[in-house]
Amino acid sequence: MGTPSPELVRVADKAAMAQAAADLLLARIGANSGRVAICLTGGSSPKQLYELLATKSYRDRIPWPRVHWFIGDERFVPPGDPLHNMTMARHAFLDACAPASNIHPVPTETGSPESSADAYARELMTFYGADALDPARPLFDLVLLGIGPDGHVASLFPGYPAVDVRDRWVVGVDKAHVAPFVPRVSLTLPVLASCRTMLFEVGGADKRPILTRVLAGEYLPANRARSNERTTFLIDAAAWPDTPPHALIVMGVASSGKSTVGEALGRRLGWRFEDGDSFHPPANVAKMSAGHPLTDEDRWPWLQAIADEIARCRAEGEPIIIACSALKKAYRKILVGDRGDVRLVYLEGDRELIGDRMGHRKGHFMPTGLLDSQFATLEPPAADEHPITVLVDAPVESIVDQVLQQLHIGQGRA
Repeated sequence: MGTPSPELVRVADKAAMAQAAADLLLARIGANSGRVAICLTGGSSPKQLYELLATKSYRDRIPWPRVHWFIGDERFVPPGDPLHNMTMARHAFLDACAPASNIHPVPTETGSPESSADAYARELMTFYGADALDPARPLFDLVLLGIGPDGHVASLFPGYPAVDVRDRWVVGVDKAHVAPFVPRVSLTLPVLASCRTMLFEVGGADKRPILTRVLAGEYLPANRARSNERTTFLIDAAAWPDTPPHALIVMGVASSGKSTVGEALGRRLGWRFEDGDSFHPPANVAKMSAGHPLTDEDRWPWLQAIADEIARCRAEGEPIIIACSALKKAYRKILVGDRGDVRLVYLEGDRELIGDRMGHRKGHFMPTGLLDSQFATLEPPAADEHPITVLVDAPVESIVDQVLQQLHIGQGRA
């Protein structure tokens, strides 16, 4: 049985997000009549939540003696330092509300992040009563998380070895590539996943680009952090993502690099790539191989076959990238229609550059002489089609970076 898909909950603003998070926290505590373990998070996202928990309306409803408070990651700075995550939580509500023995900070006054990680792992194991996690008995009742601008969670950064650690509870991280640039200590993904509920708070317009990437399925730590039982994203209106594309159509004339760029996009995003030429019926292939241009009557069945495949993928939740010339607006109307999650990527280049490319291309069934026909047929996509337009006179990886930057997904490399 796979990990359940996350629940997305839209709220009006950060204040509403804090209230929704506080209510969920209370419900999670109420569902356990015994000892409760909450894993807090640092950063700016939870501050309003923490302050809300200290107000009388919430403080009086929390059974403080049986609730224990841990932290998902810590900056390797002394307690009391402005960068110290648990210090922020203590000042906001813990010191005023919770028994000191129920507060479990990461010990950052050890010699190194690794020794700190080992000490915190021992504390977690002692609390849990075992040195191996049992999926039937989660460590935490609730894990709170935010999402960093690069898609990191806790202090598990994209591309860092710590993200892939599965045989340790806590790891030291020697440095961070986002501010503040200090060493960290972080729970690992399997330990974060050992919870009844994982709750992300994502608020503010500055989080919209990364959230769009996360919800598009990019392979980031924020997409790998999931509860074994329930994961919820609380998202305010400012951070609510742009409609993530479910299909990309890479278009342009022959030899503009549609297949090369499409394959590179597929590798970067982990999406399936298909060459639109593979949907041509044999009669069309024979006609083009003989040097005869296709008519619109030839193209309609081909375009409809591609549109049907896109529709199937959308229905089954499978993102797809298709390379297709799509030279006329009427063709693109069949492929895209009014579906906001199907986007055009237009590879633009002049006749001289494309002709030179075609002259060096082997094994393709379109003779060079048909290129003039393609340019004559081409109707570049207009603004109302919302294309992503990139020039082809750049390296493939640069073109891919430009496309993903404009789509707000997949930026950066693992």
